Amino acid sequence: MTFTYTDPSNSEKNQVRFLLQDTNASEPFMQDEEIEFMLLKWKERLGSVEYVAAACADVLAARYAREATISADGVNVGLGVVAQQFRELAASLRQQHKNLLVGGFPDVGGISPYEEQDPDIAPFAFGTGMHDDLEAGRQEYGSRDFYSYNPYEEPGT
Repeated sequence: MTFTYTDPSNSEKNQVRFLLQDTNASEPFMQDEEIEFMLLKWKERLGSVEYVAAACADVLAARYAREATISADGVNVGLGVVAQQFRELAASLRQQHKNLLVGGFPDVGGISPYEEQDPDIAPFAFGTGMHDDLEAGRQEYGSRDFYSYNPYEEPGT
């Protein structure tokens, strides 16, 4: 297991380390292989380094949650506080991930705003015949003359 950290702009692993503030080689929170595993697991699915860092913070919270509070010679050491801090960091990183998703393209179920109409398909006539009921009132959609149309008359007469 190894620990490396350089400029965060060089790699996603270094960006995760930066977001977790896991930059001290003498006391690493996570090893390179653990971060690479989390990147493989979460980055493809959600596409954000911030979300991967939040998932890593959840793992670290679980790691420190199992630690007990130790009291010796009047000194109390409680690592449960560290677990809570990592949970708060995970929540903050998830909020950053959500903020990255705001704006940009509208999401309407797979339709791109830059998608062009296929030239082989005739233009859609949404309104043609949509309101053919004469009792519904004046209809101005489509190409029929509704005021001379008699629904009880045989076609072609």
